[in-house]
Amino acid sequence: MKNYIITLQELFSGRNTEFDQAVTNNRVKLVRHKDNRSEIVVNGKTITDYTLYDIYKHDRNTFLNYQGEQSKPVFDNVDYIVAFLGEGSKEARFIGVYKNNGKLHNPSPEYKSNVYNLTEVAGFDILKEKVIIDWGDATICWHQYYSNVKEVIRIEKGMTDANGIPYFKSYNDVNLSFEQLKYIIEREPEDWKVALQAVNCIYMIVDKHNGKQYVGSTYGKDSKKSSGIWNRWTAYIQTGGHGGDVELEELLAREGEGYARNFSWIILETLPLRITDKEAITRENVYKEKFLTREFGYNRN
Repeated sequence: MKNYIITLQELFSGRNTEFDQAVTNNRVKLVRHKDNRSEIVVNGKTITDYTLYDIYKHDRNTFLNYQGEQSKPVFDNVDYIVAFLGEGSKEARFIGVYKNNGKLHNPSPEYKSNVYNLTEVAGFDILKEKVIIDWGDATICWHQYYSNVKEVIRIEKGMTDANGIPYFKSYNDVNLSFEQLKYIIEREPEDWKVALQAVNCIYMIVDKHNGKQYVGSTYGKDSKKSSGIWNRWTAYIQTGGHGGDVELEELLAREGEGYARNFSWIILETLPLRITDKEAITRENVYKEKFLTREFGYNRN
């Protein structure tokens, strides 16, 4: 009995005639992007503040440049690439089919030696960001020919809803802008509300303007009525972004409330719903020491 829905090759067949012809001629590659480096260089610029996932979601042109710049001629003799973002140890999320329009033969010095002009093609939009495949054990082989059959193990709703709000996937993946958090708190989508009410956490607020960080924790004074992360993060939206934190409140007073749009909220560690304030603050202090947020960030104590 098979444990997958369909193969990727079966799912994609018949959606684009030119793509199908390239498949027949063995001129299509599968590409799994997963870059764990702390620094990513694109078009000669070093990016340190964002993950590859962030670049894909929020700066699509930079992501396309990243995908098209290669140190080796991996896309020579290839007409199309089927691109994925790596997730977990072996999974990959489909993000588009791109036509290879050729290589720039005299790229600027800041580019890598092989720069491909890649443009997204039509016919696959309904599947974009929804199809999850099992890449297999050879994840080190990040580019493979399309003839390597891949199994579709899930078809999801996608990465974001119609308003651009990411669907809740896991606490480790939480990385919300002020506007996204505001939408979640005000509209109360069930997946997010249930998840944020289910646990407490150690969280970090990152100021994307200057890289400074604030570490906090959530806990319930009455553990039987604790609503986990939800209540604490609601306070940030109700106060325009500072949540009563002294340093953040003074920052917004100086810069204006709109400055909170530079903030993003992430979860560093989940905690039990009935954790005591003493236990939560002890864990919070560990992270303050790790990230030096008292010395260089927005924590005062």
